[in-house]
Amino acid sequence: MIKVYGGVFSRGSMVMCALETLGVEYEMVSMTARDENTQTAEYRALNPTGKIPTIIDGDLVLFETQAILFYLAQKYGNNLLWAETPEEIADIYRWSLYVSNQMEGPALDLLLQFKFSPDGKGDADKIAAATAELDRFLPVLEKHLETREFVACGKRTVADIHGASVLAWAKLSGFDYERYPNVHAWIKRQLKSDAAQRVMAKANG
Repeated sequence: MIKVYGGVFSRGSMVMCALETLGVEYEMVSMTARDENTQTAEYRALNPTGKIPTIIDGDLVLFETQAILFYLAQKYGNNLLWAETPEEIADIYRWSLYVSNQMEGPALDLLLQFKFSPDGKGDADKIAAATAELDRFLPVLEKHLETREFVACGKRTVADIHGASVLAWAKLSGFDYERYPNVHAWIKRQLKSDAAQRVMAKANG
């Protein structure tokens, strides 16, 4: 059985969502991003960065969220969350990496300001800078999703799980998606998916 080190309220939720979608059994070792257990010698032997998530699948130990998602989607589920042609696979990489490279940083900045600011308001300059970065790159995704329910291949893939989950961080932090209704609808579809709901249920389990 696959072992997942991570938690519902972390990047580990993306891995669990993929596994739930693929119908693959797994064991969750609950950890938060700032959990002291991530700094133990035992855990760092698995993931030298001391971050989450990490998975163990047989003899394979793997960290980095997108690498894990790409691996799981290719190995399990008969391409349920993946694709068959090089062109479609490139599309999955393109949109997953577009979110990761251009928008994950500012989305995370907003989330950190929201969660860990002493006054509950955050640093106005950091919030403005992160918002400006999202406003720079979201229009491309907004236009792309005008006539699409999913971001790649005409079906749900790991690019949807990763991308929508990342941009949900900004939504949780109060970012106004009113100007990006297609992106907003895409995020909500991911958060309301059966697999995502089963993952969230584990927070109360």
